Amino acid sequence: MAYRAVKASLLTICIAPLGWANDMLGGETFAAMDGMFYEQVMEMPEVLTAARLRQSQLDTPASVTVIEAETIAALGFKDIEEIFRLVPGMLVGYHSGFGEKAPSVSYHGTNAPEHRRLQVLIDGRSVFKPGLARVEWVDIPLAVEDIARIEVIRGPNAATYGANSYLGTINILTKHPSDAQGRVVKVTAGNRDVLNSYVNISDRLVNSDFRLTLGSKKKSGFDFYLDGTQERENRDGLDANYAMLRTFTSFSSSFSMEWQAGYKHGVNEQLQTLDENLIMYLEPEDVIAEDAFLWTRFNKEFSRNQVGQIQVYSEQFKRTTEWKACLTSLAALGFGVAQPCGKLNQNLDERKSEFEYQHTSTWNSDFRTVAGIRYRLDQLDSQTYNGGYSENINTSAFINVEYKLGDLVTTNLGGMYEFDDLNGENFSPRYALNLHLNQNHTIRFIYSEAIRSPDIYEKEGRRTITIEGSSLSGAGDDPFIYGQDFFIEGVWVATGQVSNESIHSHEISYFGILRDLGLQIDTKIFYDELNGLISQSLDHDPELPLSSENHINQSGFEGQIKWDMNHENQLVLSFSRIKTDDDFSSNNSKVDRESSLTAERSGSLSWINYLSKQTTLGMVYYHVDNWNVPRRPETDGFEFQRLDLTASHEVKLHENYTLELKGTLQYRLDDDPLLYEANNYDDKEHYYFSAQLNF
Repeated sequence: MAYRAVKASLLTICIAPLGWANDMLGGETFAAMDGMFYEQVMEMPEVLTAARLRQSQLDTPASVTVIEAETIAALGFKDIEEIFRLVPGMLVGYHSGFGEKAPSVSYHGTNAPEHRRLQVLIDGRSVFKPGLARVEWVDIPLAVEDIARIEVIRGPNAATYGANSYLGTINILTKHPSDAQGRVVKVTAGNRDVLNSYVNISDRLVNSDFRLTLGSKKKSGFDFYLDGTQERENRDGLDANYAMLRTFTSFSSSFSMEWQAGYKHGVNEQLQTLDENLIMYLEPEDVIAEDAFLWTRFNKEFSRNQVGQIQVYSEQFKRTTEWKACLTSLAALGFGVAQPCGKLNQNLDERKSEFEYQHTSTWNSDFRTVAGIRYRLDQLDSQTYNGGYSENINTSAFINVEYKLGDLVTTNLGGMYEFDDLNGENFSPRYALNLHLNQNHTIRFIYSEAIRSPDIYEKEGRRTITIEGSSLSGAGDDPFIYGQDFFIEGVWVATGQVSNESIHSHEISYFGILRDLGLQIDTKIFYDELNGLISQSLDHDPELPLSSENHINQSGFEGQIKWDMNHENQLVLSFSRIKTDDDFSSNNSKVDRESSLTAERSGSLSWINYLSKQTTLGMVYYHVDNWNVPRRPETDGFEFQRLDLTASHEVKLHENYTLELKGTLQYRLDDDPLLYEANNYDDKEHYYFSAQLNF
């Protein structure tokens, strides 16, 4: 009943007459609050992602966290996914997904090990996989050093970016080719077999600016997992090479073109993933991962107030997974005692192509719109996961409207209509009312809806085990004499009964700047209803078929306080408190609780000290409490506490040469595994050092 009351109150406030706002904040009250602050110290940040419009954070229809390149560098991040530990309500864990031990970034948790409920964009290009829904962070061909800023929308954003912008949206904005020219060579090394390289060339050729990056990544992953009480060596290392090119060409003051291309090739180590009672592996079950993309964008300014943009991209995510293996326990399957041996094929090829036109109109100083259309083709080709080739076509149209009623109120109204071949049609709306207390402070009232569409595999996939060119063991001296392929079909077959997951989100948030104190405050309280959840993991237990039947409610508060103490010191505190109600009679009790990946309390505290123009110190403390609570609610979950220390110093070698030396130490303050019992390190310390030459 309390939740229903909160929901009713929020809805009532969101649709309250605008005259009420004017009466409440007008006249003497507004003038008094406007005069509370004097010295103008901290600038008001602007964001791009919330509504596809460049907006002050006072006007955005969402809570947004912005992380700049300077923060990323000062705190010593070398892996992209680790950066999101700074975001309120956002969690970073590791899971055994489709074989490899992979990082999982989640917002407000829930229970998707592959975390299918978060949209991730790079310069507006989605890296959300289309066939087996997930984001594989380790395989993105992007260097941390190439990130200019990250904008995180903390809340549903399907009205702007469509299905799968369910719990939140991450937009990683890379450095523009025209930002700087020069060369950078960097090497990073440390324990846990860390060895990374980075080479960047930024220059101008004829009338085009370009950034070319070549790099490599290597690390060993977790040291051991527990098999009962016995420690066994883990296999989840990474060894990869990547390249990325970004260009910008200006044909005139009103017309420009930019494009990007990227490629990554590497080996992801992994443990056995299929039932050991069915499969006997004869070689390491590692994955050859290849990711490639081509992206282009045309920008046309028709007039000062009318701007058009065409974006086209195509991506391929290819996983080559072929190992020598034998099928076992065939007598139970009616094949006698002989064992067919050969090449176990679990290859996976996913492709996504998208065309989008976006048009931004400024009708007057108080009224702006952005609207557009999209066409997306998703493709999945896998004998193992889909019995061959499948595709899905999604078409959509969107609009976001910003209207200001004087200095007191900004309204944002938006929506996305989508038609999906597999999942039908849907409309995701969002309404936000921003009441400006004065030029530095605003209170937002936001209601939004969003969906997550089941992917191709969830909707119509089938699991097939294939032994190619098999022979029966014992048929000759060489057990790999090629012969007829051997199949066991229907290990899992999609039921076709899953449908869109939905969320109804209610938020009251505050954003403000105390300029004289150098304080920036961003807080929100929320109440979200999540319906039709597909709670089963995508490993597809044949005894537990996928279904859209679970429901949870989440409520809580979160925020971030940024304090620029002076020009040399910055302190940032983030915090989150979430309560989950999943006690509904219709929920499937056979699956893990949908709140198992939701931490009741989490947060971080970071400090950056610029000792001089050449020397920087960074420190950050992370805390996650009661994480991954088992199915027995009375049992405590895991804890995560870590302290990171980073120091960097730049040395001028020559007029055009500088050398930057940096070292980072990460120390775990708790004794728990990282999210899952299988994720363990031998030592609490992780350290790495880098040397970067700029010329």
